Amino acid sequence: MPRYIPTYWYPDRMPVDISWVFENEKPAGKHGFCKVKGDKFEFEDGTPARFWGVIFNGACCFPDHAYAEGVARRLAQAGCNIVRFHQMDSDWATPNIFRFTSGKPTRNTRSLDERSMERLDYLIKCLKEHGIYAGVDMITYRKFKPGDGVPFAEEMWDNHKSYTLFDPLLIELQKEFCEQFWNHHNPYTGLTYKDGPFSSFCVITNENDMFRPINNYKWHRIKHYDDELRTMF
Repeated sequence: MPRYIPTYWYPDRMPVDISWVFENEKPAGKHGFCKVKGDKFEFEDGTPARFWGVIFNGACCFPDHAYAEGVARRLAQAGCNIVRFHQMDSDWATPNIFRFTSGKPTRNTRSLDERSMERLDYLIKCLKEHGIYAGVDMITYRKFKPGDGVPFAEEMWDNHKSYTLFDPLLIELQKEFCEQFWNHHNPYTGLTYKDGPFSSFCVITNENDMFRPINNYKWHRIKHYDDELRTMF
């Protein structure tokens, strides 16, 4: 019979606290923006940039204030100094960046939900205070809708992001989204996201080549786009 050794769960702290490792790195952004130098990352003041962290996915990007404070503290205790914000635009997640609550679907995805952004703002403020940087994915599972002016939106699934590679309208919609996000003013940090050096990297588009098995272009074709591609090649 297998034997089990009981382990203890510490909901408010890590069993071992190594946050002291980054004691002189607080707040995130104190060394300026991250840049590439040769084959390495470096901050503006010449400090080498090294990251070790986790991914926050979907609704996890929009926690309440108490949770944001606790998770930032725990991540710092674990030695993390970066969080990747992934799938914030997912229609199946509640909250998401376009809608805070479930229920009646939104008619379009052309504006950021104020309540979702307030949650994200506070979380990023908490992470920054603990020396934890942010990286952001700009399109993962955005579900384009008829209210966006996309004529084939009802035929598109939520990972038809391959079309953003060449459809002029989807490209413009993504540009609009990026402009809204990076010009958003975070009242808790006093900075827009584009001006905050605690934002270390940005994934403009995530895993969107047309022939990956996970992308629905391979399995669910839309004639309009098939015809459009044929005119290109």
